[in-house]
This record gives sequence, C-alpha cells and structure tokens, in this order.
Amino acid sequence: MATPLSAVHEPTDARTQQIIAALDAEFLALLRWDWDLRVVFYPKSHPVLGMPDCQVKGCQRGSSRNGPLCDGCLRRHSQSGQALEDFIATATRPGRAMGVGELSCAVTGCARPAKGTRIALCATHYDQQTRTLRISLEEFLAHPAVRPLDGFGTCDVAACPRRRSGLKHPYCAPHTQLFARLVRSGTFDGDEEAWRRTARAIVADREVSLRGLPLRVVAELLYTLQVRTAKEVRTRDYYLRPLSDRLRVHQSPNLEAFTEAHGAMVSAQTRAILAVALPALKRLGTTPETERHRDVWDLAVFGHSGTLDFTGLHQRPLREAMKVWAYDDLPRRRGKDVRGSCQTTITAMALLSESLRLQRPDAGHTPQLLGRTDIVGFLNRLAFLVDEGKLSAYARLKAVRNVRSALTRIRSLGLTRPGEFLEGLPQDFSVIPEDVPDELEDTEAGKDLPDEVMRQLCDRLDLLEQIGTREVRVATELLIDTGRRPDEIHKLPWDCLQTDPDGSLVLLYDNSKEYRLGRRLPIGKETAAVIMDQQERVRTRFPHTPVSELKLLPAARANPEGKKSMSSIQWAHRQWGLALPEIVVPVVVQVGGQPVTRMLAFDKDKIFPYAYRHSYAQRHADAGVAPDVLKTLMDHRQLKTTLGYYRVGEERRREAVNRVVALQFDRHGNRVWRKAQGLRVRDVAFRRSCHRSMV
Repeated sequence: MATPLSAVHEPTDARTQQIIAALDAEFLALLRWDWDLRVVFYPKSHPVLGMPDCQVKGCQRGSSRNGPLCDGCLRRHSQSGQALEDFIATATRPGRAMGVGELSCAVTGCARPAKGTRIALCATHYDQQTRTLRISLEEFLAHPAVRPLDGFGTCDVAACPRRRSGLKHPYCAPHTQLFARLVRSGTFDGDEEAWRRTARAIVADREVSLRGLPLRVVAELLYTLQVRTAKEVRTRDYYLRPLSDRLRVHQSPNLEAFTEAHGAMVSAQTRAILAVALPALKRLGTTPETERHRDVWDLAVFGHSGTLDFTGLHQRPLREAMKVWAYDDLPRRRGKDVRGSCQTTITAMALLSESLRLQRPDAGHTPQLLGRTDIVGFLNRLAFLVDEGKLSAYARLKAVRNVRSALTRIRSLGLTRPGEFLEGLPQDFSVIPEDVPDELEDTEAGKDLPDEVMRQLCDRLDLLEQIGTREVRVATELLIDTGRRPDEIHKLPWDCLQTDPDGSLVLLYDNSKEYRLGRRLPIGKETAAVIMDQQERVRTRFPHTPVSELKLLPAARANPEGKKSMSSIQWAHRQWGLALPEIVVPVVVQVGGQPVTRMLAFDKDKIFPYAYRHSYAQRHADAGVAPDVLKTLMDHRQLKTTLGYYRVGEERRREAVNRVVALQFDRHGNRVWRKAQGLRVRDVAFRRSCHRSMV
C-alpha cells in the first residue's frame, strides 16, 4: 500500500502520521483527493460510494438512495403522480440548478469563476461580451480580443475552496452575499475572523469540503470513510458534510474529543459514522501484544467480535493470570461466539474473585495464602446464590466446571512458578471432581415444537414474509426442513446445493460451532426447490457478482454486491410470533374417569429459530431413526447429546409413531406432514446417505 504521507506539506505529530500512513493511495485516488485542496469528490460509479447522475434530462446532480433520481427530482416525481418511467421520459431540469459546484469561466486559461450555471463566463468577460462586443458566446470565445484573466485568490472562509469574486472582495460570491445578509439581519456578533474559521462551505453536490479542519481530524475522517467503504457501508455526502461542519464549528482537535463533548447532540447519521470511526481509530496501530495488557480487550484485534472484560477480577495477580489464560486460549477458539465462550470462563473466575474478596481478611490479594478452605467457601457461596434465586443451577454447574478448567490451565501454563503472577499458589487451591455438581438433565430435548404448532406455523409463512423479507421466510423454511443451527443457515453460500454420485440431493454447509467445514446433509426435493428458487432470485438481483462470492441469503443493507450474508432473523421471527393468532394444541385429560380432549393455548415464547433444530431432532427420534444416524444428521460430536432426544416417556413414544413428524408437500405445493411410519421405511436409506456424508 502506497503511503500519501509525502504529499502532506505541514508538520504532523506521530499519531497523525500513523493515520495518514494507513490511508490507501487507491482509495484517495478514488476520491480525487488533494492534500492542498482537501475536498472529497464522490465518484459517479462505485459499488458503495458511487452517486451516478440523475436520469432527468439536464439535471447535473447525483442520484440518491439507490434510485435513479436526485433528491430534488425525487420530490418533483412524488408530486407529479406519474409513473417513474414516464416522469424520467418527460421531465427536465428545473430552471435553477441547485448544488452544482463552482464552474470556471469558459474562456480558455481564465482563472476566474463563471457567474453561474446559466452564464458560462466570469463577471469581467461577461461584461465584455454583453456590453462591449455584444456578440454571441461562440463568437466571443473565438474573438481575438478575448484574453484569459488572472484570478483573485481563494475565498477567505476557511472551509471554502471557491475563488474570490473580485479584487475588493475577500470572499467568493456566495459567501459575500451570505456575509452581507448576516450583517443586515443584525445577528452578526462582529467577530469576522471567527466567522471565517467556522462558516460552512457552499454546498456542492457530490463534494464535501474538509478545509479548515486540523490535519488530524482530516486524516481521521478520511480513514473512517475508508473503513466504512471497506465494510460496504454507504457514506453519502449529505452524511459526511454535517459532521465536517460541526467539527469546524467546535474546532475539535480529534473525533474522540468531539464525541465526548458533543456526541449526544448529533444526528443519528452522524452517530452512525462516529460509531465506526472511534473503534476503527482505536484499533489502528493496536496489536494483540499491546491489547493483551488492557483490562478490557477489543477482540477485533484478535480477529473476533466483541470485547473481553477482566474488570470483575478484583485481585491483580488473578486478573493478570486470566489475561495470560485468555491470550493462550483465543487462538484455539472457533465458531461465531468466541467472545461468549471466553467471557463465560472469565465471569466464572470473577465469581471466585468476588468470593475471595468477601470472605478473606486480605481479600484474596496474596496467592500464597489461598487454600482448600477458600474453594469450599466459593462452592458454598454458589449454592447460596442458587438458593436465593440469583444464580441458576445450570450457571452454577458451568461456573464450577470453568473454574476447575481455568485453574488447571493456569498451572499448566506455569503461572504458579517463581516470578509469575500466581507464584506459590498452593496445590490444594483447586476444584476437585467431587466438587462439580451433578449433571443436569439434558436441556436440549423437550424444546421441540408440537406437530400441531408446526402445522399452524407452516400455514402462516406468508405473514412472516410480509413482516420480514423473502430471505427471512426462506431461512425459516430451511431451518424447519434441515434442523441446522440458525447461523449455519444464515451463512449458506449461493452454491450450497449439490448431488451425491447416486443422484441424491445434499445441502453443503459449515458447522461453525464446532468449526467443521463442508458438511453434507441429505435433503428432499422440496427443500431443494426452495433453495433453487432463492438461488434464481439472488442471481437476478446480483447478476455481476461471481457465483463463488454470492450468499444464498444476502443481507438487506450495506451489501451492494451480495457478498455479505444476513446476520439474523431473530427480530422478524419474533414479530411474526407476536402477530400470530392464539395457537392451541390438543391435550387429553381425565374427566370423570374418561379421557377428554381439551384445547390448550401454546406459549408463543417457545417459538424461536433454534426450536426448529430441536423439533427436527425430536421428530426423527420419535420416528425411530437410529441414534447413530440421527447423530450424523445433527452433526453432534458426542452420541450422548443425541441420546437426549430419546429420553422421553413410553406414552409419548407410542403416541409419536402415529403423529405427524416430517415435513412434505402435497400435489398442490402445500406443506403437509407425513406419518412416522414412512420415515421408518426409509431408515436404511438414511443410514447409507448419512454415513456417506461423514467427513
């Protein structure tokens, strides 16, 4: 990456130099950036920053909001009542062109600005044409008496890149008029020098002036724009311009100082820019080696999302030891929620730290004095918190396990040796196997949705599409049909549908939780049809993006090329659940010794995306699919996880054989449920296909 630092002709501090050095020369060229002029010019053609010309005849402004019209023409179109195509075909630019940047005099070599969009000459040449020579513009430009003129310099308003309008005027023509109007209105405070420093530049379409700002702020804004563009987040000129103006008014030395002082008073668009700017600038120049010494880690430095917080560890030796543990542990973590898995262990150790702080005379600051009694006190405190309802039994189990694992790893890392953070930590300060609470009953099984609920949900998928998007509906259908984890469906590549040598259809996906890539799941023709329809839709929407880079379920925003997958369907799915009418399920009860069927309202809070995975597993288990086959279908590492779905009562298993258990389509294309016996017949085929799909 070429550095533009050599183009800066003024003293810079080390931090400013670092930011400028991080600017990509190609990105600056895209903006037509000049360190002397300091104006951002938006390109007409670019997937993220591009603002093509408005399609109205004669209009010189850039289109906005991904449409074919500029803001002004968009308003005129909405008022016209015409169809968009008819409006574009018949409309012309309004008489006064707004937002057009400064134009130069049409005389070749003339350094003065034109009078406006309708008059192509500077004031002097226009006077010569209309009053002296009295000829047409074409004749005037070819006349031998016409000579180019020298300019009068740049406007004295710090933000303005325009040229002065005359020898006696320190400002460009628009700022001359603005200043005169300000004086006449009686609101001018008399400090003309302050006005020059803080006045806004004249708005020009697809241009943003960064003049009049400290070099540090200019570099930070450019770097922010570069980062947002790399993330495919649009930053329109009318987003960046107000931030630049506010920074100039407050004379802020950097974005962090501006945010601390004025961040609560800015618009939502400005907050969105700052939300990207501050973390990106903080990370610039930061390495894992420097980040590891902080009490709160930004995991983006380590290639993950979120933060790790060590502030809950009150004792410095324990806190520093856990930082070493986390630094060692992070490279081995896989999957989406790396932060969550690491923070869970840190939080468990924070519970131990809090116990030491409350129960020891020295608050646990001396590792050599810790022992078995402190572990027992910690275990008793956890039991007390569970009894008080402040901690769940499952959280207690996880905390004890994580503390045991962390203390064992701390010792294996040598952190109890002389000279280390926990030097002299006694061996009996550890959690032994007998300290770990009994294993809880499997929490996966029992979260499946009853067949009657699934049937009603499938009947109302159209409502889900109305509330969300087509992609949300497709994701939900695939979750129901395949039993994959939500994140595995969200991130499916466009080319996720393949066939085995025998012609059977398989879904190719990545098990992100266990970091097992390229997994193959046998699917039915109906599910394949859903995928193929979505593939066609995505290909139509993004015809120029290579198939290898497309996602099956592309994100709706900040995704101009379809390369980013949707992040979640949680919100739309939740709104769908709330919008559904009351769902009732039949329950058989005994009344007077006789079985009576009653309709019971189903708790809609139990309808969430992950429940479809439980339902998929449970209906296969209820249908008698062999555990080893279901283990492969679910891509479980351990068979005991799969066996949890078989721990159901005899009554439920007998009932399940006659219940509706697997999703299919009837001849009209409607979703229906087929009987469990049908799945039994195909059990042998499932075994073959599942074992073939093992990696």
